[in-house]
Amino acid sequence: MIALGSGGYNSGLNGNTAFATIKDDDVTELNRLQLSYAAGDHVDITVGRQLLSFNGNRFIGSPSWRQDRNSHDAVRVDYERGEWQASYVYHDRVLRGPGDDFDWDSDSHLLNIGFDVSEAVKVEGFAYFIDLTDTAAPQDRSNMSWGGRLTGATALGDARIGYSAMLARQSDYGSSTADYELGFASFDLRVSGSGATLMIGYDNLEGDGTNTIATPLGSGHSFHGWADAFSGGGAQSTVDGLEDIRFGASYAAEFDGSLIAGWEIGALHRDFSAQRTGDGLGSEWDAWLNLDLAGNVGLSFQYADFDGSGSPLSPADRRKQWVVLTYSR
Repeated sequence: MIALGSGGYNSGLNGNTAFATIKDDDVTELNRLQLSYAAGDHVDITVGRQLLSFNGNRFIGSPSWRQDRNSHDAVRVDYERGEWQASYVYHDRVLRGPGDDFDWDSDSHLLNIGFDVSEAVKVEGFAYFIDLTDTAAPQDRSNMSWGGRLTGATALGDARIGYSAMLARQSDYGSSTADYELGFASFDLRVSGSGATLMIGYDNLEGDGTNTIATPLGSGHSFHGWADAFSGGGAQSTVDGLEDIRFGASYAAEFDGSLIAGWEIGALHRDFSAQRTGDGLGSEWDAWLNLDLAGNVGLSFQYADFDGSGSPLSPADRRKQWVVLTYSR
């Protein structure tokens, strides 16, 4: 990665802690190097530095948000037969970026099992035994998480309904210095038709006043707003937990033009409160404009505006903007 400037932001490495955090500094790091082997018709084995994604990146993920995206040193075994899928991963290290100073060693075991009932219903079960053995990692982030997830989509007249629902329990495990057991729940619903999409969702992350749900191997961005007001250090909540109620809409269209092949515009509003106490923690607006350009080029403009409350647990107000250019082939 090459930083465009070094004076006006905090990369996590440059020492500019008085500025907003943008974790993209001048650093070179190997992001992916893996060896895959098909051991028969139903089993695949992958060894090395690789991308992992289970349950929508919530607990285990490699989101492509930053230039130095999260990747994992691991051994993975996948089994697929008919409607069944199963994956086991031995996890040795998570590369969090930017640079080696942010990576964490682990001694973890990850198990995910799925069954496709139909297009309208997919069932997943998971058990993640995450032990962060690195002394630089927060000592309360090692955990055992287990639960289930339902996803699917179905037609309703001319419209299409898609949904995702997940329940999980988490407790301390391995090297954790904490002692807790907490619950997690998430639900999202989308209704689409004629280019328009309506979205509603709800997340509930429990907290006991000292501990909250830990996600050290998952995505730290976008689950509770693009401003990342509540993410960091392998968690996505406050010690009093977090409730996130959200709703939004988008509209997309395609063109036959030589320059622009399609576009999408949308906005999402979130309202945050502490799960344990009910105290308001602020609200956020996220907005975007995505353009599909000629030659497999994409251009995206994104905006986030977080407005905190007067609660001691509420993060500070912040606004963030991004311009993202992509090319695929």
